Amino acid sequence: MAIRHAEASQVVTTMSTKTAKTKLKGTNISEKDADEIIAGVQAMYDRIPSFVRPMLPALPDILRRIPAGAGKYTLNEIIQLLDSAYETGRLKR
Repeated sequence: MAIRHAEASQVVTTMSTKTAKTKLKGTNISEKDADEIIAGVQAMYDRIPSFVRPMLPALPDILRRIPAGAGKYTLNEIIQLLDSAYETGRLKR
């Protein structure tokens, strides 16, 4: 039995919708992980006093300012480096 064009298009649309639900568009981040990451970042911002928040750049803007060379390291390695830099005084708060 042949599939009509309308039915085939519906199948493609359904498959695309399922894929979009499992991964964040343009990334390999699953929807579940994306929700967890976003909730964690929001919780971090919620702990900052509301009068200070307007003075802070958005987290994506901060991350974009990290030198491109950092791209070859994991986020965990960068966090360890920055923790060490704070402890040794190379980076000030």
